[in-house]
Amino acid sequence: MGAVFGSKMLKGISISGKRSFPINNMKAYRSIYDKIFRTAVDSELMKKYHELGTAGNVLSLNRLKGLPTRNLQQGEFEDADKVSGESFAQHYLGRRLACSHCPIGCIHIAALREPYADEPYFYKTRMIGYDYELIFSLGTMLGGSDTDGLLKLMDAVEAVGLDAMSAGVVLSWATEAMDKGIISDDQTGGLRFFWNNYGNYIEAVKRIVSQPNDFFRALAKGVDHASSIYGGRDFALSFGKNEMPGYHTGAAAHIGYLVGARHSHLDNAGYSIDQKAFKKEMPSPQELAEQIVAEESWRQILSSLVICFFARNIDKEEIVLEALETMGISLSPDTLHALGRRILRQKYDFKEREGFRLLEERMPARIFETPSTNGMVDPAYVKATLDAIRI
Repeated sequence: MGAVFGSKMLKGISISGKRSFPINNMKAYRSIYDKIFRTAVDSELMKKYHELGTAGNVLSLNRLKGLPTRNLQQGEFEDADKVSGESFAQHYLGRRLACSHCPIGCIHIAALREPYADEPYFYKTRMIGYDYELIFSLGTMLGGSDTDGLLKLMDAVEAVGLDAMSAGVVLSWATEAMDKGIISDDQTGGLRFFWNNYGNYIEAVKRIVSQPNDFFRALAKGVDHASSIYGGRDFALSFGKNEMPGYHTGAAAHIGYLVGARHSHLDNAGYSIDQKAFKKEMPSPQELAEQIVAEESWRQILSSLVICFFARNIDKEEIVLEALETMGISLSPDTLHALGRRILRQKYDFKEREGFRLLEERMPARIFETPSTNGMVDPAYVKATLDAIRI
């Protein structure tokens, strides 16, 4: 979506309503409001988001061997403790922020102090937002244990408006490609890619934007495009031409990335299915296909109601129905779920109109080569699940 906006020189879209929904039963409204609010602030469901934010996922995924590292050559990072949410909170956390009217405050901002070169007792402080996806893409995927360098790269990526996950996956592909001799100094204009070398990664970000030669023009179009020109397709980690998210938990995660309307881990949470199946048996391909589509259909309801996906375990079906009832919207569970399925189908209609064909899309070979949380990902299981998808 951001690329489409950019192609049209569009900064944003403002949508302003002119009416409110009447509350039919104010007592019922206050009751459901208080129930949702108290669950959010008093239960354990949102605690991790307030305390560590999504950066709290780093150590748990590392233990599960589901943390993509060095362009997914590994599923665990030997220096995970240095870039964990706990470490960032202890050494860098400057403040927490919340979205408008949210009581959780899951947005974590690091304070990075840097001395002025000619004034040793004076510092400039950069306030840099961080979360799990940035730590994965610009940290572990780049073999990054230099936390100051990692924060500076986060800041550089945000300053020029690049997608952080895409930038990290592109740079990790370039680093492995240089390791393997697929690209050289001739293509990069003398810039060398090394794991954990943040000075050069920051320079690479500048060149992705300025595009001084063919190589950086290719990188700017994403890893799928760059690898189609220079090689290294097997370790070019993209799904539907979008760079991968930060979960190598098993087959359901990767299937979810490809199937998802946005190719995002939050479309259908396949990674969560993998984690629930840890040391157990995975569902059959037919069952997995149904679970993925059902979850993504339900999330169309949540996003249509502007419900944060982090609060998805609070805003269950019965809560949503009860809240809608206070505004005079009476729906059955079946009708609600049918609406979600219809919205998802409409999104797919658009994708297919623009050329997307699920069964013709490429799955990167690397996901079948690196052990995941649930062991090796089986290509036959993935294919059978994709064949069973019905949207």
